[in-house]
Amino acid sequence: MNLKYIYHSGFLLELDTAYMLFDYYKGDIPRLDKDKKLYVFISHGHGDHFNEDVFDLFRDHKDVEYILSNDVVPERQEYADKSYSLEPNKEYYFGELGVETYLSTDLGLAFMISYKGKTIYHAGDLNWWTWVGFETEKEFEELTKNFKNEIDKMEGKEIDLAMVPLDPRQAERFDWGMKYFIEKTKPRHLVPMHCWNKFTVIDKFRNKHRDLLGDINLVDTHKIPAQGIELD
Repeated sequence: MNLKYIYHSGFLLELDTAYMLFDYYKGDIPRLDKDKKLYVFISHGHGDHFNEDVFDLFRDHKDVEYILSNDVVPERQEYADKSYSLEPNKEYYFGELGVETYLSTDLGLAFMISYKGKTIYHAGDLNWWTWVGFETEKEFEELTKNFKNEIDKMEGKEIDLAMVPLDPRQAERFDWGMKYFIEKTKPRHLVPMHCWNKFTVIDKFRNKHRDLLGDINLVDTHKIPAQGIELD
C-alpha cells in the first residue's frame, strides 16, 4: 500500500489494483493511471471534507465509483449514476470492496473497508468531540456514550491502516478519541488527521502514550513525502 497525504483529512491510497481517495476538498492530487480502478470516499458534506468539484476531477477516469455518506448528494445525474449512498451501521459489498459503516459523532459516516486482504479505516468526523467548558454534563455524557458505542463495535478488528482525527483544538482532551480507538483496535499503521496544520500534536501524543502505542506505527502525517510512503 502506498499512502499519500493531500490535506486535512484527505488521503490517496494506492493498492495493486485500485486507488482509494478519502475526503478530498482541496490540495494537489497526484497524476493517476486512468485505467486503474478508483474509489472516492466522502464521509460527509462538511466543507473541510467535501468539495463538489471532486466529481468533475475524475470525469475522464475510466472506472470510478463514489462511496458517499447519505448526506452527500451529487448535483449532476451523471455522477449520481456512479455513486452509492451509504447509511450508518450497515455492511455493503461492491464487487471486491467491502464497506462497513459507523455513525459519526458529528455528521455522516466512518468507513471500515475490506479489500483483497487489507482492512482500512477512515474515521471521517467520528471522534470524541469534547471541550472543557463547552458542554453541559448531560451533553458530555451523551457525546461520550455515542462515541464509545461506535468504537466498541470495532473491538478486536485487525486493521492494517487507520486514519483517525487528532485535533489540537480540543486542548487537554486532544488525545481522548485516538487513545480510546487504540485501546479497542490496535491498528498496524495509525495516521493522524484533522490536525489543522498543527502537527506538533502528533509528537505530543507519541510522547504521552509510548507504552500504549507499543509496536503501532504512528505516522508523522506532515512528513509523508510527495511520492507517498509504503505500508505493508
